[in-house]
Amino acid sequence: MHATARAEEPRRTPSASAPRLERSPRHGMLHLQNAAGNAAVASVVARSGLPVQRAKDEAAGKAPAAEADYVPFTFKNFQFVNLNHAGEKYRDKAVRLLALLDKHASIQKYVGGRPCRITLQMRGMENPTPADISDKGATVEINLASYYFEKYDMGYIAGMLSHEFGIHPMAAGVAGIGDEEEAFTGFPMLVPGLEGKNPPRTMSTEGAKEKEHIFGASPDRKRHQAYRDVALEMATALYEQVKEQEEGATEKDVTDLLDCFLMDVATIAVGNDDRKAAGKEPSNVATVYNRYKTLVRDGLAENSPIKPLFPANKGVLGVLGDFATLAYRITNGNKGDSIQQPAEPKVPASTSA
Repeated sequence: MHATARAEEPRRTPSASAPRLERSPRHGMLHLQNAAGNAAVASVVARSGLPVQRAKDEAAGKAPAAEADYVPFTFKNFQFVNLNHAGEKYRDKAVRLLALLDKHASIQKYVGGRPCRITLQMRGMENPTPADISDKGATVEINLASYYFEKYDMGYIAGMLSHEFGIHPMAAGVAGIGDEEEAFTGFPMLVPGLEGKNPPRTMSTEGAKEKEHIFGASPDRKRHQAYRDVALEMATALYEQVKEQEEGATEKDVTDLLDCFLMDVATIAVGNDDRKAAGKEPSNVATVYNRYKTLVRDGLAENSPIKPLFPANKGVLGVLGDFATLAYRITNGNKGDSIQQPAEPKVPASTSA
């Protein structure tokens, strides 16, 4: 849930990318078969084919089989509830995202085989939050803004989901986090990069929209460390997709995810979880972003494959561009094209006496 960066203009030129394979209408399904086996493919294809089968049944004069309003798109225990998967554009993106979640060992451990359901929602300036998450016990429910799924590249979407899992429910299971956060509630914590201000700049749960965000942005707090680890593991999973020559995967995806994470914590810290307020201080956001980058990057092993893929330092224009891009994507062409329209009930043909 953050004002994040633009996805179209990378701040570094990716040094390698996966070769693009020849496409066919079922290429995404064929790749899924190679990656996950026939059972996963059967689940996706069977569900994806329901609208086609319904049309055939109706053409033949048969009553369609009973089904839910939406035809879900499923990969193992991960699912898009209402994805418009009639064409390749969103279907292939969804296949890759669900496979990425399945590949993330920490997320898999947390979900524990429960259904993890993503519901796309139309959201505009009245509620621009890109995503939110709720652990219902029997299921894990994610609401994802359709504009974010449609208009941002994979690294940013994966970064957004890293936020939702890592800063919220997954962090709640960290030993001692409850006692730590009780002790630091209302306590001013230094903003990285702005410690030298007079007075030093701080952030606090006092006045914050969500205290979890403040603890998730403070480098010394357990919640930040949990969020950082989830994000770095996701970056590694994206890098592995490049190595495995996943169609469309590039090193830019890793850079985008790291940019998403750094912009997220920087705007939380500068604005005390008020992103609009952070947007009025682009110079401070850039300074804090670059400090977080140094902290996270320096914490990695020298031979880490993602270490060379961190974005370049961000300046004022970069921050302003990120906010402008987000606003533009929310307000222009935001029509929910990726959202499946629920099946209309069949109206029996009227008969004349």
